[in-house]
Amino acid sequence: MTVFFACLVLGSLTACTNFKQPSEQEKHNVSEMTTHMRTWALGRGLIDLPANWTGGGDVKLYYGLGADHSSVEVRVLGEGVTQQRFDAALNERSHRIAAIKNYKLSDVPMLVSAVRLSPQSVTLQYFESTELPDTFVHEFHLLVDDAYIMLRAESYDGETAPVEARLLKLSKEIFKVAPENAGAGFALGPVVIRSHHDQEIASFDFSPPASDVSLSIYINALSPDDDERLHVRTQKDTQIFLAGDYENLRAGKITLAEMQAEESLIGFSDDTHRQILFVSENYRTDPSLSRPAMSLRLSAGGMKTGPDDPNEPEDLVRWTLPQFANKGYDLPLWQQPASPEPVNPSLTDYEAMAVWDAILKSVRIRYGAVAPKPDPWANYRGPSAEEAAESKRILDEFIASFEKPKADPWKEG
Repeated sequence: MTVFFACLVLGSLTACTNFKQPSEQEKHNVSEMTTHMRTWALGRGLIDLPANWTGGGDVKLYYGLGADHSSVEVRVLGEGVTQQRFDAALNERSHRIAAIKNYKLSDVPMLVSAVRLSPQSVTLQYFESTELPDTFVHEFHLLVDDAYIMLRAESYDGETAPVEARLLKLSKEIFKVAPENAGAGFALGPVVIRSHHDQEIASFDFSPPASDVSLSIYINALSPDDDERLHVRTQKDTQIFLAGDYENLRAGKITLAEMQAEESLIGFSDDTHRQILFVSENYRTDPSLSRPAMSLRLSAGGMKTGPDDPNEPEDLVRWTLPQFANKGYDLPLWQQPASPEPVNPSLTDYEAMAVWDAILKSVRIRYGAVAPKPDPWANYRGPSAEEAAESKRILDEFIASFEKPKADPWKEG
């Protein structure tokens, strides 16, 4: 009876699962996942994840906030990349794009140019499609230490020079860093982008190896808060997509990156399997680069990824090729293996909630992550070496022009 009335006070009977004491095995599993966590640089902040989780992300940088803005996408394609693998990936990429002909322009190759600026930097330019003859995609491929980064932007109406200049400038503002020493700038895992831009929108994905568990993070620096709070949207969405048939494991107000936030933790099932979905998002009245909108989603159950082959290096080309050049990667539908059966969550509710809590509590904005934007009207140019030498000469002559002081008459004789 005591437990029953406690459930009534807290709300839903499904929340009574929280009263179940975790087993020793569950406590051990949580300790294994949360005792030694790895710190990742995440946008303007940091996050701690279980040590065996891997992942990455991409960001779109916006220059200008009006209709005439321009943008650049930045993506880390791989880490631990050698010069040989960098060259091989670029060779495959350029050949795949060049092999496709633009049939509307007398069958010229879709690849317009490929220029190696240095051993670690290569630019590619190709037609965006056969339908738009004066719209081009520009890619700038960089090897920063052992991190392979790709910058991508589009030009319109044949205005290619400004885009190429922006990519070249941005390529010099990307540095390999340790997460704790990322400093100012937007961080994408192993690198930080120290660019002065106006808006940044990014997505990150992380997961354990060969697992049904995944964490996705969405960051939007200047997006205003949603008019409807998370708990309202959760009720609407679950009513539409789950017909209200779900378990409310936990919901309420929390703190995320020292900002007000909400979380909604639910479980749901069908005839074949069970899934859990945890969502959290923050709220702020003063959006800025240092106070971005953040949304985190942890899911478990459903589709499970297969194990990685340790003898097969990470593909540095396939996932970012233009649509017209990715033929030959996928088998025909009749040759593809059957989809795997969905699975139940590999984490118990207790384990998932404990890992979720550890991750959310670790999210923090880095000190000094946003550098002051330079005043375009200020003149910070110091004197040149010649100007400094001339100023010193004039000062020396001025000092030497004074008469030497006369001797003290009281001390004569």
